[in-house]
Amino acid sequence: MTFDVDAVARAIAEAQIGISGRATAISDGLGLAMKRLSASDQTSRVVVLLSDGVDTSGKVPAVDAARLAAEHWIRIHTIALGPEDLENQPKSRDAVDAKTLREIAETSGGATFRVRGMEDLMAMAATLDQIEPNPSTRPPMMYQQPLWIWPAGAALFLLGLIGWRRR
Repeated sequence: MTFDVDAVARAIAEAQIGISGRATAISDGLGLAMKRLSASDQTSRVVVLLSDGVDTSGKVPAVDAARLAAEHWIRIHTIALGPEDLENQPKSRDAVDAKTLREIAETSGGATFRVRGMEDLMAMAATLDQIEPNPSTRPPMMYQQPLWIWPAGAALFLLGLIGWRRR
């Protein structure tokens, strides 16, 4: 879990398809997330699923897992990540099953997003922030502003004044 959108964007930009294997168990991942969130006392329970939507090794259909999530008041927001859709390019090896991801989100009461590049990712993050606002649990933001310039400028001015008075 993170609020660091830049780190997530960087990880997505550097991601390689198939690096962790070709099998995906979306329903198993959702089940694990539900187990952790069910034990939580938070009022808002949300899962953000970033996937190509192709469940190749799960024992339970992902839409059924989403139905179970809805019963436990857990919303699943899905992010379809990839350049092509399975609906338009059915023979493409790396096409995204946007339809399944849309069904998962709708079944659980979440939203679905289509991300093809960094612009889409930034727009998705802004929209997700509006859908799921929770400022009380966010870590404090630290804005650093260099202030050394003021004492350095004063010291330079005083050195110049001392040098001018000695002449």
